[in-house]
Amino acid sequence: MTGSNKFTVAIILGASLIISALVFGLFFYNSRTVDNTIRVVGTATDRFESDIVKWRLSISRDIGMSGMKTGYDLINKDMEAFRAALTERGFKPEDITVQPVNSMPKYSNGMQVGYTLVQSIFLISKDIDAIEELALNPGKITERDIVFQYSNLEYYYSELSEMKLSLLSAATKDARRRADEIASGTGDEIGAIQSARTGVFQITEPYSTEVSDYGIYNVGSRTKDITVTVTVVYTIK
Repeated sequence: MTGSNKFTVAIILGASLIISALVFGLFFYNSRTVDNTIRVVGTATDRFESDIVKWRLSISRDIGMSGMKTGYDLINKDMEAFRAALTERGFKPEDITVQPVNSMPKYSNGMQVGYTLVQSIFLISKDIDAIEELALNPGKITERDIVFQYSNLEYYYSELSEMKLSLLSAATKDARRRADEIASGTGDEIGAIQSARTGVFQITEPYSTEVSDYGIYNVGSRTKDITVTVTVVYTIK
């Protein structure tokens, strides 16, 4: 081997040793960095009462093959009677949203015998008790010969955004308490937050064990539980 070749080999070996040392040092640094952190999950839960209700319902009329005009007249009368019943109970016209009438074929023994006309309405109000009284006791309205094909109540909360912010703060504090508790058993001290990631909100009926990776928003219960988690990574001093 010539002198120049020996010199080249020496350079390559030296560079390899330097690179190896750098890689090992970086690995050691990262290992120490990972070892000097603690990951905890904080949680916060609260219970609240909805303050808005949406009442979805549909009024229907069955008609014969040649009774389309009569059917539309009847369903319009039903709608006027329904509006009157709501007005009598203090609801405003702007609280009510009426959808266009839909018609669906009606069959008997495989033969079309007429149509079913359906008109959907929804009413949004903060007077939940009054809406529940009507929805759960439809006889007060159906005495006017109104036929409900569908009726459903959905409950919402107008200050949900503020509640979510408050819960995130509470969950973060809970994470810190958990981290301090863990560190106290090892003699370590918790440092600054290295990273934090919030989970999705689970809004369910009370005492529900239902969870979803995408979050839940239960609208069928007037009283609700809301839960959120926060995953926090702290440095250890």
